[in-house]
This record gives sequence, structure tokens and C-alpha cells, in this order.
Amino acid sequence: MTPWNRVPGMSERAALRDQAADWVVALHQADGRERAELERRCQAWQDQDERHRTLFRQMQTLWNSLDADPPRRARPGLWVLWLLIGLIAWQLPWTLWRGDAHTGAGERLVIDLDDGSRLTLDAGSAVRLDLNADLRRVHLLRGRVFARVAKDPNRPFQIVTRHGLAEALGTEYSVRLVDGATRVAVKESSVRVTPAGHPSAARVLRAGQGATLTRRTVSPPAPLPPGGFEWRRGRLVFNDAPLSRVLDELGRHRPGLLLASPSLPEGLHFTGVLPADDSDRALAVLADALPVRVHRLTAYAVWVGGR
Repeated sequence: MTPWNRVPGMSERAALRDQAADWVVALHQADGRERAELERRCQAWQDQDERHRTLFRQMQTLWNSLDADPPRRARPGLWVLWLLIGLIAWQLPWTLWRGDAHTGAGERLVIDLDDGSRLTLDAGSAVRLDLNADLRRVHLLRGRVFARVAKDPNRPFQIVTRHGLAEALGTEYSVRLVDGATRVAVKESSVRVTPAGHPSAARVLRAGQGATLTRRTVSPPAPLPPGGFEWRRGRLVFNDAPLSRVLDELGRHRPGLLLASPSLPEGLHFTGVLPADDSDRALAVLADALPVRVHRLTAYAVWVGGR
């Protein structure tokens, strides 16, 4: 068994994922002296790079969740592990590896910058920082970031996504990548939002306003719904939100898979506040408020269906 084999033409990210899965399978199949040697080599592989360690733990968690039920059940084969990898590959943090700071599912991170500004990263987010004597630029690679900007008239502060940029005019605001666009929400002061492909379409948003940015357009400013910044305190606020959107949001704050049954009743909406830091309690609230039932397939796979 050679856990570090790489298929020709495979990307580095895919190769690392496969190496981690190979190590998990090899360790579960080994015994005695062979296992001790494999453990030593696997640990050395993990020590080479934090990405190795993170992926190994993810693959090990998947395997253990499959094998945690009655002992009479046959040990899952390698094909089962690959099936699960295919189901959750979109959740793995390939994009996060490019960032200077990132968060996983259910995590938030506060970053104090040298200029006195403060960033708050939402769950499943990543940023790359470009701070110099002329410009303060935060590249949002994934998820959402909230910025409380320290004044510095000689150095503009910008949050940049693939769709364009949101430049602070002395302010507090959030920027989020979602649904093929960028959403900007202003808490205090104002923000200039500029599409990457059409700079003349820039708009200025005021406190309490939000807009959606694409590479060519900025939507007209619109009032923000109540509670839009409460995620920083671990609270998810919904006002007559479709259940699908509620589950999507909860899924960002829960490790593993949160799946919605196609048979869920149509037209279900939810109004209320859910705890971002306790997804099990949040699901229990939904089950009490709506005609849905929560099925836990494993510790890392939850299915929400109708009653």
C-alpha cells in the first residue's frame, strides 16, 4: 500500500484528499507491527503540512461515523468512503487554503488588524489580506466578513470579491459571497460599491442599506431586514424565510451534511431566532415550529423530512 500515490493530471488538492482517505483505509486494515509502522508514517505525513492533518481528521471522522453502529455490521468498504467523499467534497476547504485566515463549519473568528480595524469572519469563510502603506485590501474568498474600519484618510479600505469591491467611507459593514453574487450590507456610515466589469455603475450605500453586486451591476439600495448583523453574536434571525434558506444557513454552521427531503411540504416558512452555535437545538426548534421531522443518519449526516 502506498498512501501517497498521485494520479497523473490530478490537482494537488484532489491528490491530498485521496492521500488522506488512503491513510484512513490503510490504518483500519492493518494490524500488529504493520499498523505501528503505518501510524508512524502517517503521523510524519500529517506533520508535513497542516492541510494533511485537517484532511486526515475529516476522513477519519467520516469512517468512524460509518462504523459506530452495531459490531455485527460489516466494516464499510473503500467504495463507501469514496461515496461519502463525493457527497461532501463541496464542503471541504479547498478555497480556504488560499486564505490568510479562515473558519470552518460553526466557527467565527475575530481578527484585529495593525491599523486598529477589526474583521469578523462568519462560518465557512476565508480572507486574504493585502495591507501596505497605500491601501488596505481584504480579499473575500468565501463566506462572509464584517469590517469595523479604523479611519485612515491616506489608505483606502476595500473588501474585494470576484464581482467587484466595497470601499469603506469610514464605516462598519459586511460583505458576503452567495448565489453567484456579492451582497453588501452597511451598519454605519457609508460604502461605495463598484462592479469589477463596469466601474461607472458604482453606487454609494448608506447605513441600514444593502445591495447585490455582480461583475456588471449593483442593485438599487434596499432597506436591510432586522437582525442582519446578529450572526456575529451567534444568532441567526429569520423573518418569514423559506425553510430551504433556513436549512442552507444552518448547514453552514454544522459539520457534515444537513439534507432536506424532496418530499418536504411546499410553502414552509420560519420566523424566529436560531442559535448558530448549537445546530441540534436549532433543528429541535424547527421541528417544534413546523411540520418536519429530523432524522440523524450518523453524527455527521442529518436528514430533514416531513412528518
